[in-house]
Amino acid sequence: MATATYECLFLFDSNRYARDAAGCANSVQDAITSLGGEILVSRLWAEQKLAYPIKGHQKGTYWLIYFNLDTLRLTELNRACQL
Repeated sequence: MATATYECLFLFDSNRYARDAAGCANSVQDAITSLGGEILVSRLWAEQKLAYPIKGHQKGTYWLIYFNLDTLRLTELNRACQL
């Protein structure tokens, strides 16, 4: 089992993040740990205006995570994030 260290930047809806900041962060961390990953660093990066609207939203909250994960499980994580 080969593991690698990954850097991932997630974009959250600012309104959802304002209502439940811990829930947003935990949902991403749970997706990684459920696949056997190890969170190294997880933190708020920025909240700023988007370059263009996404589904009518003008602002976004960026969440930065560094984690270790088995390279064969990366496809599963990608799929979980898309859902």
